[in-house]
Amino acid sequence: MSFVLYTPKYKSLLLLPAVLTVLFLFIVFVYPGVTLGLDFVGGTRIIASSDMLQEQPVKDLLTQQLDLPEVKVTQVESPLGKNTRIEYAEPKEVSEARFLLEKGIASLSAGDEAGAQSSFQGALSRLDVPFASGLSAEELLTLASIAVNEKSSGIANTVQQSLIQEFGLPGDTPFTVEQVTPSFGASFLANTIYVALVSMALLIMVIFIFFREIIPSLAVVEAALFDMLTAVALLTLFGFSITLSTVAALLMMVGYSIDTDILLTTRMLKRRDKTVLARANDTLLTGLTVTATLIGATLVMLVVSWMGQIGVIYEIAATILFGLFGDIIATWFTNAPILLWYWERKHGKLEANSA
Repeated sequence: MSFVLYTPKYKSLLLLPAVLTVLFLFIVFVYPGVTLGLDFVGGTRIIASSDMLQEQPVKDLLTQQLDLPEVKVTQVESPLGKNTRIEYAEPKEVSEARFLLEKGIASLSAGDEAGAQSSFQGALSRLDVPFASGLSAEELLTLASIAVNEKSSGIANTVQQSLIQEFGLPGDTPFTVEQVTPSFGASFLANTIYVALVSMALLIMVIFIFFREIIPSLAVVEAALFDMLTAVALLTLFGFSITLSTVAALLMMVGYSIDTDILLTTRMLKRRDKTVLARANDTLLTGLTVTATLIGATLVMLVVSWMGQIGVIYEIAATILFGLFGDIIATWFTNAPILLWYWERKHGKLEANSA
């Protein structure tokens, strides 16, 4: 065998994933911290029916001059011509006011007038809108609704006028404005977490039924979680936001992770044709060949989508690519050493010449 990774000193391999896990958790939760996209936090989507807008200049205008967060600009082809889709999260005070407004409406529907009043007052305070004390919940609702809508519409109008002036668009350029509310985004996020938890629970059940051993089953699940953590951390590091597209790609990565880890676990624990170290090294070469092929295909998809400015495919390709790098670490530097340790506990010390 030309390449041997696994020897009786296999436990040293666990150092790399341990260090990376701490590093990735720091990136996701501390600095720079994961950023949720428009689908989850809410915001505004403006579609300009014009082919005179370029992605980077528009993005620079909105982020640097108008100070809007989470700006995303994509070109969209339609039967009527090329459109430019501009998405941005609303400023913090507007999104908080909108959230409190929706919370107050829910409280009012449930008969909690005091809670509704408190929410509406909070929404007005976020926007620095003065209001008289002693107003009923319905009166505060009217004031808060007008204030939030006027603020949001004012920002959208500023964006449209800035685009017209900065890029010389005709004054009658059609614009379509859509709102994604924070509660709708929060519902997306809650459903996403629910789907992920249910998927993991079903995954553990299926793997345990197949192998009938708890340690190998948990190792497979741990590898899937590490793949997702790696993808999210690298997306965050390279300035991507977490959107529905990236979530879909993360769930796809779980499926691929399970494939490689089941291949490894089956060959190491079910087969008896060679020693366990030899089986691990043989499986490594097979698995890396498959992963390298998929990385190559994903790189092609990434480049083509970048050149064609296909934002959704670009996000999916980047997520899969980052997840594949994580899968290499999770499968061959984490899962394989865990399985070797498990085998050694059951069958005795591994010999140096067993590979």
